[in-house]
Amino acid sequence: MNKYRVAELRKKRGWTQEVLAEKANITVRTIQRIENGTDVSLDTLASISNALLVPVSELFESIEEEAKEVEIMDMSKEQLIQLKYRKTITVSITLLVIAAILLVMSILGVEINELASGYNTTLSWLAWVSLLLLLIGLANYYLGVKLNEMLDQKYPLTKGIKLKEKKERFENFWQFFSIYWWMIFPIFGFITWFISFFNNL
Repeated sequence: MNKYRVAELRKKRGWTQEVLAEKANITVRTIQRIENGTDVSLDTLASISNALLVPVSELFESIEEEAKEVEIMDMSKEQLIQLKYRKTITVSITLLVIAAILLVMSILGVEINELASGYNTTLSWLAWVSLLLLLIGLANYYLGVKLNEMLDQKYPLTKGIKLKEKKERFENFWQFFSIYWWMIFPIFGFITWFISFFNNL
Protein backbone atom coordinates (compact mmCIF):
# COMPACT_ATOMS: atom_id res chain seq x y z
CA MET A 1 0.00 0.00 0.00
CA ASN A 2 1.24 3.50 -0.85
CA LYS A 3 2.07 5.77 2.06
CA TYR A 4 0.95 9.40 1.82
CA ARG A 5 2.28 12.57 3.48
CA VAL A 6 -0.95 14.52 3.03
CA ALA A 7 -1.79 14.60 6.74
CA GLU A 8 1.76 15.71 7.58
CA LEU A 9 1.76 18.49 4.99
CA ARG A 10 -1.72 19.59 6.01
CA LYS A 11 -0.82 19.80 9.70
CA LYS A 12 2.36 21.78 8.92
CA ARG A 13 0.11 24.49 7.53
CA GLY A 14 -2.24 24.25 10.49
CA TRP A 15 -5.14 23.21 8.28
CA THR A 16 -8.02 20.94 9.18
CA GLN A 17 -9.27 18.33 6.74
CA GLU A 18 -12.18 20.63 5.98
CA VAL A 19 -9.87 23.51 5.03
CA LEU A 20 -7.77 21.35 2.72
CA ALA A 21 -10.88 19.87 1.12
CA GLU A 22 -12.23 23.37 0.43
CA LYS A 23 -8.96 24.60 -1.07
CA ALA A 24 -8.62 21.49 -3.23
CA ASN A 25 -12.29 21.54 -4.27
CA ILE A 26 -12.86 17.96 -3.15
CA THR A 27 -14.86 16.33 -0.35
CA VAL A 28 -13.69 15.86 3.22
CA ARG A 29 -14.35 12.15 2.75
CA THR A 30 -11.73 12.07 -0.02
CA ILE A 31 -9.17 13.69 2.28
CA GLN A 32 -9.96 11.14 4.95
CA ARG A 33 -9.57 8.27 2.49
CA ILE A 34 -6.19 9.39 1.21
CA GLU A 35 -4.89 10.05 4.74
CA ASN A 36 -5.94 6.50 5.61
CA GLY A 37 -3.86 5.17 2.71
CA THR A 38 -6.57 4.62 0.11
CA ASP A 39 -5.48 5.30 -3.46
CA VAL A 40 -7.24 8.10 -5.35
CA SER A 41 -7.13 9.36 -8.94
CA LEU A 42 -4.27 11.38 -10.36
CA ASP A 43 -6.61 14.33 -10.88
CA THR A 44 -7.44 14.30 -7.17
CA LEU A 45 -3.75 14.13 -6.28
CA ALA A 46 -3.06 17.10 -8.55
CA SER A 47 -5.81 19.13 -6.85
CA ILE A 48 -4.42 18.34 -3.40
CA SER A 49 -0.83 19.11 -4.41
CA ASN A 50 -1.90 22.46 -5.91
CA ALA A 51 -3.72 23.35 -2.71
CA LEU A 52 -0.62 22.48 -0.67
CA LEU A 53 1.72 24.14 -3.21
CA VAL A 54 3.91 21.06 -3.61
CA PRO A 55 4.58 18.70 -6.54
CA VAL A 56 2.48 15.53 -6.65
CA SER A 57 5.51 13.41 -5.81
CA GLU A 58 5.86 15.13 -2.43
CA LEU A 59 2.46 13.81 -1.37
CA PHE A 60 4.00 10.36 -1.06
CA GLU A 61 6.25 8.90 1.62
CA SER A 62 6.65 5.70 -0.38
CA ILE A 63 5.17 4.14 -3.52
CA GLU A 64 4.94 0.37 -3.75
CA GLU A 65 4.51 -0.19 -7.49
CA GLU A 66 7.41 0.84 -9.71
CA ALA A 67 5.08 1.67 -12.61
CA LYS A 68 3.02 3.90 -10.32
CA GLU A 69 6.17 5.66 -9.09
CA VAL A 70 7.30 6.38 -12.65
CA GLU A 71 3.84 7.73 -13.48
CA ILE A 72 3.85 10.00 -10.43
CA MET A 73 7.37 11.32 -11.14
CA ASP A 74 6.47 12.06 -14.76
CA MET A 75 3.35 13.84 -13.63
CA SER A 76 5.33 15.93 -11.13
CA LYS A 77 7.80 17.00 -13.83
CA GLU A 78 5.00 18.00 -16.17
CA GLN A 79 3.24 19.81 -13.33
CA LEU A 80 6.36 21.90 -12.59
CA ILE A 81 6.77 22.73 -16.29
CA GLN A 82 3.15 23.85 -16.54
CA LEU A 83 3.50 25.91 -13.37
CA LYS A 84 6.55 27.68 -14.81
CA TYR A 85 4.65 28.53 -17.99
CA ARG A 86 1.64 29.66 -15.98
CA LYS A 87 3.76 32.05 -13.89
CA THR A 88 5.44 33.48 -16.99
CA ILE A 89 2.14 34.08 -18.79
CA THR A 90 0.54 35.61 -15.68
CA VAL A 91 3.37 38.10 -15.20
CA SER A 92 3.55 38.96 -18.93
CA ILE A 93 -0.17 39.61 -19.31
CA THR A 94 -0.23 41.59 -16.06
CA LEU A 95 2.52 43.88 -17.39
CA LEU A 96 0.68 44.32 -20.69
CA VAL A 97 -2.54 45.26 -18.89
CA ILE A 98 -0.69 47.76 -16.70
CA ALA A 99 1.04 49.31 -19.73
CA ALA A 100 -2.30 49.66 -21.55
CA ILE A 101 -3.99 51.34 -18.58
CA LEU A 102 -1.05 53.70 -18.04
CA LEU A 103 -1.09 54.66 -21.73
CA VAL A 104 -4.83 55.39 -21.75
CA MET A 105 -4.76 57.33 -18.49
CA SER A 106 -1.67 59.31 -19.53
CA ILE A 107 -3.31 60.42 -22.77
CA LEU A 108 -6.48 61.39 -20.91
CA GLY A 109 -4.42 63.25 -18.31
CA VAL A 110 -2.72 65.32 -21.01
CA GLU A 111 -6.08 66.12 -22.63
CA ILE A 112 -7.52 67.19 -19.29
CA ASN A 113 -4.59 69.55 -18.66
CA GLU A 114 -5.00 71.12 -22.10
CA LEU A 115 -8.80 71.44 -22.26
CA ALA A 116 -9.99 71.93 -18.67
CA SER A 117 -9.61 75.03 -16.56
CA GLY A 118 -10.99 76.48 -13.34
CA TYR A 119 -13.98 74.65 -11.87
CA ASN A 120 -14.11 72.22 -14.78
CA THR A 121 -10.65 70.98 -13.87
CA THR A 122 -11.96 69.45 -10.64
CA LEU A 123 -14.81 67.67 -12.43
CA SER A 124 -12.46 66.48 -15.15
CA TRP A 125 -10.04 64.98 -12.66
CA LEU A 126 -12.91 63.33 -10.79
CA ALA A 127 -13.95 61.73 -14.09
CA TRP A 128 -10.31 60.70 -14.65
CA VAL A 129 -10.12 59.03 -11.23
CA SER A 130 -13.50 57.32 -11.77
CA LEU A 131 -12.33 55.92 -15.11
CA LEU A 132 -9.08 54.78 -13.51
CA LEU A 133 -10.98 52.90 -10.80
CA LEU A 134 -13.24 51.35 -13.43
CA LEU A 135 -10.26 50.14 -15.48
CA ILE A 136 -8.56 48.75 -12.38
CA GLY A 137 -11.74 46.87 -11.48
CA LEU A 138 -12.06 45.41 -14.98
CA ALA A 139 -8.38 44.49 -15.06
CA ASN A 140 -8.60 42.83 -11.65
CA TYR A 141 -11.62 40.81 -12.79
CA TYR A 142 -9.86 39.70 -15.97
CA LEU A 143 -6.58 38.81 -14.26
CA GLY A 144 -8.22 37.19 -11.24
CA VAL A 145 -11.05 35.30 -12.95
CA LYS A 146 -10.92 35.09 -16.73
CA LEU A 147 -7.17 34.64 -17.03
CA ASN A 148 -7.19 31.93 -14.37
CA GLU A 149 -10.00 30.09 -16.16
CA MET A 150 -8.02 30.20 -19.41
CA LEU A 151 -4.82 29.01 -17.73
CA ASP A 152 -6.70 26.23 -15.91
CA GLN A 153 -7.75 24.86 -19.29
CA LYS A 154 -4.34 25.31 -20.88
CA TYR A 155 -2.38 23.92 -17.91
CA PRO A 156 -4.76 21.48 -16.15
CA LEU A 157 -2.12 20.16 -13.74
CA THR A 158 -1.99 23.62 -12.13
CA LYS A 159 -5.77 24.05 -11.92
CA GLY A 160 -6.87 25.89 -8.81
CA ILE A 161 -3.33 26.73 -7.71
CA LYS A 162 -2.55 30.01 -6.00
CA LEU A 163 0.79 31.32 -7.21
CA LYS A 164 1.47 33.07 -3.93
CA GLU A 165 0.41 32.80 -0.33
CA LYS A 166 0.50 35.81 1.97
CA LYS A 167 3.05 34.43 4.43
CA GLU A 168 5.56 33.26 1.85
CA ARG A 169 8.49 35.34 0.66
CA PHE A 170 8.54 36.55 -2.91
CA GLU A 171 11.17 35.02 -5.18
CA ASN A 172 11.72 38.24 -7.13
CA PHE A 173 10.32 41.68 -7.92
CA TRP A 174 8.18 40.45 -10.82
CA GLN A 175 6.37 37.93 -8.62
CA PHE A 176 5.54 40.73 -6.18
CA PHE A 177 4.53 43.00 -9.05
CA SER A 178 2.20 40.42 -10.63
CA ILE A 179 0.11 40.37 -7.42
CA TYR A 180 0.29 43.99 -6.23
CA TRP A 181 0.26 45.57 -9.71
CA TRP A 182 -2.75 47.73 -8.85
CA MET A 183 -0.73 49.79 -6.36
CA ILE A 184 1.00 51.61 -9.20
CA PHE A 185 -2.19 53.39 -10.26
CA PRO A 186 -2.98 55.30 -7.03
CA ILE A 187 0.69 56.34 -6.96
CA PHE A 188 0.60 57.34 -10.62
CA GLY A 189 -2.66 59.22 -10.13
CA PHE A 190 -1.33 61.16 -7.14
CA ILE A 191 1.86 62.14 -8.98
CA THR A 192 -0.14 63.27 -12.02
CA TRP A 193 -2.49 65.33 -9.86
CA PHE A 194 0.42 66.80 -7.91
CA ILE A 195 2.21 67.95 -11.07
CA SER A 196 -1.00 69.32 -12.57
CA PHE A 197 -1.84 71.20 -9.36
CA PHE A 198 1.47 73.06 -9.28
CA ASN A 199 1.41 73.74 -13.03
CA ASN A 200 -1.91 75.53 -12.56
CA LEU A 201 -0.68 77.76 -9.71
